[in-house]
Amino acid sequence: MGKKAIIINTASYERVAFALSLAAAYSTLGEEVSILFTYGGVLRLKKGHEDEIGEETNAWIKKEVSIEERKDSLPKISEYLRVIRSFAGRIYACPAAMAFHNLTRDELTDDLDGVRGIVSFLVEDAKDATLIYV
Repeated sequence: MGKKAIIINTASYERVAFALSLAAAYSTLGEEVSILFTYGGVLRLKKGHEDEIGEETNAWIKKEVSIEERKDSLPKISEYLRVIRSFAGRIYACPAAMAFHNLTRDELTDDLDGVRGIVSFLVEDAKDATLIYV
């Protein structure tokens, strides 16, 4: 078994969804997974906004998901977060990113293990792990 540490620094829907699909797959395979949402990514943790497409998402994705028949087939970020947590994956928000966006812990999803800075994440979660940056 391996250990994976994922840093998500974007709010782009397709990139976050892909990173979380990797994390969910690793988690279901028994891998130890830790995720840190940093500057852009922390916006994906805001309660009620996890599954919004958002302005930062590529135009072609926005166009595709505007087609009514495709809306239900879009992977949900909120569902990925729950799956990862159900397999003991850990999900953190960066305090500097939270301050940058004026977010408090209470404004973020309940599927969060806590707030962790980059140094703590690197020392406690990424040590001896494969590090993935999105």
